[in-house]
Amino acid sequence: MLTDLKDIAARVAALHGHPEGQGLERTTAPVLALGTFERVGSNWLSDSLRTGMPQHNEPFRQQLSRKHPTSPRSRVPLELTGGAWLGDLERHHLACALSDLYGDPRHLVKETNLYFSTDTTLTLLPYSPVLVLTRAPVGIASSFARGRLWSRWGYGERYAQVAVTAHSVRWRNEFESLLPQDDPEEPIALGRLLAVNALLLARALDGRAHTVVSYEQHVKDPAGTLGRIADVLDIDIPATAQPPTTSPAAADATFATNGNKNELIADLDRRTAERVSEHANATLSRAAQTLDPTIIATAAEWLAGDGQYELCEPVARSRRAARPAAAVQKVPLPAYYTVNRVSWRNTLVTNGEMADLLTMLHAAGMPNTQSGTNLLLCPMPHERGGRLHFDPKQRRWLVSAGYEAHPAYWVTWVGAAAMAAWSGARLPTRAEALDATVGAPPPHNCGYAVGDASSVVEPGRGSGQVHHLVGNLQIWCHDGPAQNPARAEQRFLFGAAWNTPGTREAIEAVRSRYLLGSSRGVGVRLVRDSDTTQATGLGAWELAQRVNEWIDDLGVPDRSLGEQGRRLVTALTAAGARS
Repeated sequence: MLTDLKDIAARVAALHGHPEGQGLERTTAPVLALGTFERVGSNWLSDSLRTGMPQHNEPFRQQLSRKHPTSPRSRVPLELTGGAWLGDLERHHLACALSDLYGDPRHLVKETNLYFSTDTTLTLLPYSPVLVLTRAPVGIASSFARGRLWSRWGYGERYAQVAVTAHSVRWRNEFESLLPQDDPEEPIALGRLLAVNALLLARALDGRAHTVVSYEQHVKDPAGTLGRIADVLDIDIPATAQPPTTSPAAADATFATNGNKNELIADLDRRTAERVSEHANATLSRAAQTLDPTIIATAAEWLAGDGQYELCEPVARSRRAARPAAAVQKVPLPAYYTVNRVSWRNTLVTNGEMADLLTMLHAAGMPNTQSGTNLLLCPMPHERGGRLHFDPKQRRWLVSAGYEAHPAYWVTWVGAAAMAAWSGARLPTRAEALDATVGAPPPHNCGYAVGDASSVVEPGRGSGQVHHLVGNLQIWCHDGPAQNPARAEQRFLFGAAWNTPGTREAIEAVRSRYLLGSSRGVGVRLVRDSDTTQATGLGAWELAQRVNEWIDDLGVPDRSLGEQGRRLVTALTAAGARS
């Protein structure tokens, strides 16, 4: 398996100008920001560098299904696969996902809590400079407590999964004693997980150059911290790069970075803080029996700093609604209105519509997830922003209650193109989107103003108008950038989203993703012209057949990633049913 992964990594790197042995200077390989845990300031770093570096948030943990052998969320540890060769679709998806991370200007890739897949990720990106994002355990525990993240994000189950891996054949000699399978209380489990992830990261980076970015230091001196990062990466960071402070009225501020922090305060009672620190340190001490002292010293240095926090007795917090209270708005029926010679659909595609398509394609023999690859949509838990969920008993897709009229996100280009074909429409080109949005009203929902995507109905817009022409979500485009034809196919993204800036410069910025990529800030907008009408729509069976045939043909030798991608594009955009 490792040889297989190294082969994929080397082939992708070569497509982007990295023959074996080439150094990091002037590289197009992405910068890899690895956190010792979650809540270490990775969103602050991402937003601070956004103007100069395209962003990828946890592509391995989010984009690869937990059934993919290389996914950090895999329930089966990689070593237990017996070195099985990746299947055709698994290999294609992994290679495309890797290719998507390369570029000029260099991209930023954030990953946290990789645990036992850390060495796998570093193997896949051998030329990437590494930033290690650290934070003291008390600070992380405070952030978890404020957001009730342990229960919301299912960390009890996560601990159990990581503990199983620690007891597996490959890892048990070094890590079995560090993660007992004893169903520990939250502060104990959190302290253990913090230490184990830091140890695994230190172990994987032993001998590989990296730069440490301390959360505590960036709170105390954000400008100085950014300046040091800019020097290390040899990039220019505009003076306005730091996320601006805006209204704190967002319904869910879990992922917001628009609140400036200038103090180190932990909302924890003293006993909880002591227990988290105690069990993190105890785990490091037990590791001395099995791990190299330099690895333990490195992890201990990353986890230092509890004493810098002022403990503040937590107060009861009222639960916020999942989104701001608002009057129920009637969603207009889908209709198309001409904007600069192209007919634009009045609303973004809703979760309800996406659920219907996913259910019909599943019934037609095309399940969304195959061979660890999410073809149409990345299914995330509701607390991680997922609004669409497959019910295996009913064999249908369901929408989180109250989100039926919200726009669908986490949709891949394949899912967007399938929706367009099913609807007798197409996706807009980037040029059409640029043309249509000249002089458009400012985005209603951007820059974390709401904290999530809002209804497809834009306040102040009527039934005969196009809603959220910019804002709420970015959209997939029909076309993509010109590039080496052997590289993985990409398609443009356009506009502003609830979690991106809403300036004209940001809206028009050139950005693109691979066909199977997805994000919480990207959705689907449909357009029509004289060649696309309701009569040209394809049925679910036809769409399923086309995609399944493409999957079956992935094993044909000597086809480049680009050629395989173009075959999929043709399958989804060619009009008319085939005999």
